[in-house]
Amino acid sequence: EPGRPMLVTGPARSGKSFVLALRAAWLIRHRLLQGKKLLFLAEGAWSMEMSTGWLGQLLSVEEQDEVDVMPFNELFLDAWMRISPDTEEQGLTGVLHRPRFYVGNLDEFHNTGKHYIYQHADFTFYHAFRKSPRIGGLSERAARREFTDILMEWNIRTLDDYLAQPRPALFGTLSDEDKVELWKRVFGPALKTMAERETRRTSRDCAAELNLLTELVLNKGGKANKDADLWRGRYGAVIVDDAQNLSPSALRFLKALAADGNLVLASNRLETLSLPAATLEECGIDVRGRVFRMDRSYSKASGALQTYARNLLEGQTFTEMDGTPAALPAPVALSGSLPQERTFTDRNAMLDAIAAWLKEGRTPRQGFGACIVTRLEAAQLNLIQGLGTRGIPCVPNRAGDWVMPLYTQGFEFHTVTGAHIANMVIVLDDWLKAQWDDSQNEDPAALRARAQWALQALYATITRAENRVLIVSSNGLTVDKLREEARGRQV
Repeated sequence: EPGRPMLVTGPARSGKSFVLALRAAWLIRHRLLQGKKLLFLAEGAWSMEMSTGWLGQLLSVEEQDEVDVMPFNELFLDAWMRISPDTEEQGLTGVLHRPRFYVGNLDEFHNTGKHYIYQHADFTFYHAFRKSPRIGGLSERAARREFTDILMEWNIRTLDDYLAQPRPALFGTLSDEDKVELWKRVFGPALKTMAERETRRTSRDCAAELNLLTELVLNKGGKANKDADLWRGRYGAVIVDDAQNLSPSALRFLKALAADGNLVLASNRLETLSLPAATLEECGIDVRGRVFRMDRSYSKASGALQTYARNLLEGQTFTEMDGTPAALPAPVALSGSLPQERTFTDRNAMLDAIAAWLKEGRTPRQGFGACIVTRLEAAQLNLIQGLGTRGIPCVPNRAGDWVMPLYTQGFEFHTVTGAHIANMVIVLDDWLKAQWDDSQNEDPAALRARAQWALQALYATITRAENRVLIVSSNGLTVDKLREEARGRQV
């Protein structure tokens, strides 16, 4: 029954990606694309490998020509970085005519340049905060995040809409008086500047760009625009894997691309990492009566990790992308070894323990074959040098992902969120430090929400591991302490 959006949801390794490949083959075999192409979006290298492999088996060579398979980043950067038709520069029309099963840049769109702002609006922030270090209780960094993650993502253009828009708890609380002050001194003038200068292609504000392009694609009776003409009517269906990591502006853009409502999404809500989180209904995508839940993980090797990760979130509730309150998945049968967790009095002791743990799990075929995850980019050099002197060579990941992974020798995957990893080390203190905003440190609700986000992100990270996980910190932070903070208790 094509013609309306569908959602497939379930835990990691429950078969969602394979279901999407079957759906793509079904749409093509039944000639339901009406002469148009099918767009199949995947998150990273691992998803790309799976998608192209399955479609290559399910489709003939001629049928494969009807599919564009690409990472999120390639699609959104195409839309985001095109040159304005109002300028004398040449645009990129036609760039989407790619070779079959294209694999390109692995930088993830939804966090790339996240808090850059259109250059003329940027001056507004700069001058406003030169006069005052805090406006509406926020620092300049926090105000920029408010502008990009709230106003731009939700396409807010009036003060009344801003006052009515709920804010994610992770960002802390703001009174109406604070919102009014921010609007009058910063947000209002910045939006006015952007409206007065419609040349948008020099902007690095992803959400503003996608929102405007979405309007152009949907405005079929409006003035001619080569960007909108390129996108409009190109695809007969859009299929998206790992849709839980897409921002609201990206979801609305994909809905505009999906001809006749043929949009199929797969998500694991417990892996949502992009902020602000949104339900499909809030983005104008109606999946009522067309939600299919897959409730079993078929990976025996990760049974212990699945159970441990589930326990990280025990007692918390979450909401599916269709807005339905959901329970945590049932524990899977134990197999393999549980993650180990250790804290140390200094970083040298922690590095010694990491090196010993990696050497213990070394295999002749893969070398060390491990991924070391930190959330703080500044910690990479310390880890590379420290582990290098201990006989563990590391290479930093080039992808601008939500974590900053290093790879030891023999490791072949290129991204964490889209890969299954044999051995993983999570540096908990560095990983969380970058998530904390100094301007909200006194807000209990914000601290509690950040701890909940951290547990959720830990779940998403750990469930990617195949065999062994080591969680370490050099400041005494433990999963138990994090869980207590998430529940609002003092430790």
